[in-house]
Amino acid sequence: MSFLELKNLSYSIADNDILNDINLNIDKSCFFSILGPSGAGKTTILRVITGAIFADKGQVILENEVINSLPMEKRQIAMVHQSKHLFPHLSVIENIQFGLKMKKFSKDKIVEKTEEIVEFFNMKEHIFKYPYQLSGGQQQLVALMRALASEPKVLLLDEPFTGLDNNLKIYIRDYILRLHRQFKITTVMITHDKEDAFFMSDKIAFLFKGKMVLCAEPVKLINRTNIEEVDNFLGEITSLGDGSIVFSDKILKIN
Repeated sequence: MSFLELKNLSYSIADNDILNDINLNIDKSCFFSILGPSGAGKTTILRVITGAIFADKGQVILENEVINSLPMEKRQIAMVHQSKHLFPHLSVIENIQFGLKMKKFSKDKIVEKTEEIVEFFNMKEHIFKYPYQLSGGQQQLVALMRALASEPKVLLLDEPFTGLDNNLKIYIRDYILRLHRQFKITTVMITHDKEDAFFMSDKIAFLFKGKMVLCAEPVKLINRTNIEEVDNFLGEITSLGDGSIVFSDKILKIN
């Protein structure tokens, strides 16, 4: 039974269909990626899940409960935005605690969660700094800390590696995977980067022009799918027979 389900979701602006009859079933503790080119509607899906916008039709179902009418703060869903959305006038510790205060956590719980998350991320020396005093990677970590502190049931990642150089991207990517393995939070990442999706995901869904055309485990995508959009988007993939693939001129381990 699905933990998070999107059922017949559609969304349009004027006469422009942004999402067209989206159906997805996401298991508990799954790392799920939605892969597709820019403009496919990926961020719109996340905004519908959070309640930032409302679908024209269809349902968002979390743990068998339809949450369409729930306000954002009651959905137990956290989102890390592409632009991080840190409050520039608040310190690191104030950014982390902002969501906890909005959700009316007790003072003791706020202190407990803050200490726990700061220790896990090894950011104690930075807690009184402001976002402008942090590197891009540190800002991304603070955005993750703020999202995880509120104990969400679902974590949404909107192109989490945008603006990071390759070495920093690999560092943050590994950090996110370690977080996922430790906390086992159901995670949905949207990305246009094939390498990130294959490396990180339990399952990948493909979105083109607002339509979902395929959902599969990465290992099942090594051979051609006979779906033109997917095969053209992925290009050539060569299996090395040991759970690794040659993909985008790099060797990736995907199991």
